[in-house]
Amino acid sequence: MSITAARLGSSPLMLDWSHIQRSAKSQAGTPSSKTLFEEKWNQLKARYSKKEVGFYDAVTDAGISQIEESVRLAESLIGAMKFKDALFLGIGGSSLGPISLLNALKHKTSEQIRIHFQENPDPTDWKETLKHLNPETTLVVCVTKSGTTFETMAQYLLALEWLTFSRWKSHSICITDPKKGDLKAFATEHEIPTLTIDPSIGGRFSIFSPVGLFPAALAGLNVREFILGATQVREYVEKTSTEKNALFQIGADLIAHFEKRPIHVCMPYATGLKSYSSWFVQLWGESLGKDLKGFTPLAALGAVDQHSILQLLRDGPDDKVTFFLSVEKVPDEVKIPHLNRIRGNWTTPTPPAFQILEGHTLHELLRTEYQAISLVLTRRNRPHFSLHLEDLSERSMGALYFASSVLTAFTGTLWGINPFDQPGVEEGKIYIKESLTQLSQDRKNSDAHNDDNSAVARLRTYANRDRSEDE
Repeated sequence: MSITAARLGSSPLMLDWSHIQRSAKSQAGTPSSKTLFEEKWNQLKARYSKKEVGFYDAVTDAGISQIEESVRLAESLIGAMKFKDALFLGIGGSSLGPISLLNALKHKTSEQIRIHFQENPDPTDWKETLKHLNPETTLVVCVTKSGTTFETMAQYLLALEWLTFSRWKSHSICITDPKKGDLKAFATEHEIPTLTIDPSIGGRFSIFSPVGLFPAALAGLNVREFILGATQVREYVEKTSTEKNALFQIGADLIAHFEKRPIHVCMPYATGLKSYSSWFVQLWGESLGKDLKGFTPLAALGAVDQHSILQLLRDGPDDKVTFFLSVEKVPDEVKIPHLNRIRGNWTTPTPPAFQILEGHTLHELLRTEYQAISLVLTRRNRPHFSLHLEDLSERSMGALYFASSVLTAFTGTLWGINPFDQPGVEEGKIYIKESLTQLSQDRKNSDAHNDDNSAVARLRTYANRDRSEDE
């Protein structure tokens, strides 16, 4: 009998894939899986050792993660007590990681510096955000590895105007490539403090760089515990034989389901993990969506989306695999009171809708709902698997992000695609640049046409004068 549940070494993560319904096409659990998995894993490790892909070693190499530099800068800013707010400008991989991490651990963050994230270049949202901030007490952090991301750079220009020139050096920080890019050149020219993203770490894996570590440290989180959780999953991967690695087996099973079930629903039963689903959607979709392959990831939240998507998962097209996440322990489970105790009357009968809940906790209710919905899908033969976190802590989140990253990297490699590039995204950037360049040229031409002192306007004046004289 094959093992279908495993704790990932000493990490706080437990995986249960007993309901994933292993397809006959799956490479997992076959006599050849050991040879195939070792071959693909060695291909992946070669990319790590060549420093081509850096997230895997970032959790054991402080030079790649820049953890010490991130913590040192955060502690100095907290200690200076100059800033009440920090406005982070970034999009995609430069924002989804830290947003999801801080949302998951908001019960552990300090309020000394309030963290804000501005992603989309939406003018209404931008003005609404600045309305509540003071440039004298706000730190602006611009995050873009390339140093040319249009959405981020546009908002940084606005932020620099808002700060005024005298505050650029004291109220601004850049997180970008260590050597190249327009943002790096600008920061160097104006002596703006900078944290660097190792060239080997791609955006959607950058949670293990200053992109994730600096805002976490600035929010008062223990980023060394975060790295510890990731390291514990790494140790599991290193010490476990490839054919027994739970992450590798799940990757193989999901590939085998691809033709029939290409849609994946990420559904955590913890409100704090709602933003993690958004991070996972980018990781899974952008990494694996190539060469006519790839899964369509969707974000959901239990128990909320039992009242929206559950009906589809149970009785709709059988084209989905559901990823459940649950949290084992919380600081306070919050006990549900007895109605009669609240109203001070123990003789009046309690309505059944209240009675069934009395004495339980909100945590028990949420866990019971997860277990019930898992059973619903099981009885309908709808594949799903579960990832259980010991708690919502820095260590658990570090383990979760790292396990997700390893799962993605191995699944892509096993599938024969490169999980670390994004040609579709890059093509979009080219077209955006061309369009912006054309718009700028059109604006210049329009300005020249309307400017009475422009060369075009003077030529028009002379032409009109000559025509008038001829008449």
